[in-house]
Amino acid sequence: MREHFPSRDGEAGDGDSFGISFKAAINSKIDNPIVALFLLSVRFLQFAFAGISYAIELAHGHISHPTTFVYAQVVFGLTLLTLTMEKIMIRYYRVTWMVEWGLAILWFVSFAVFYEAYLEGARMKRAVWCDLISALLWLGSAIFSFAMCCIGMKAAIRCKIRERRQRKDKKSILQKIGEMESGTIDTGSA
Repeated sequence: MREHFPSRDGEAGDGDSFGISFKAAINSKIDNPIVALFLLSVRFLQFAFAGISYAIELAHGHISHPTTFVYAQVVFGLTLLTLTMEKIMIRYYRVTWMVEWGLAILWFVSFAVFYEAYLEGARMKRAVWCDLISALLWLGSAIFSFAMCCIGMKAAIRCKIRERRQRKDKKSILQKIGEMESGTIDTGSA
């Protein structure tokens, strides 16, 4: 009778590994409905605040600082691209956390630039605060993605260590069996 052990993806199989993989460790955390709802709400808020900020900047009419407006368009475009790519493709936390940290930094820079440029206008102040909220949302998302990456790496390292120990134990057992069959067992005395 064959024993079934978790495979690299965490599925039951007859593989040699006893641990769970990077992907399986992350999926075990994300499969929690509360975590999934949290992720969905954060993504929705990121999209909403980026859109609100961009709409307020567009509705301003006269653009007194065209370079800051171009910067805002680039940040908004990168945000939309990231959110769209995440929904089209599978999240890959080994890379995602870096992209999200980059967007968090871009949103904080956007906040700083617009805060300095539009300190006096009431309408643009709202856009500036939307930029800050967006920056904080991306920061929270980046921290979450980094934590997921650490959880996955920890699981992958544990899995590798178990596999190495198992191979080493298997090799020593096979060596002892071979010595027993050949009658050359080393008793340890000299």
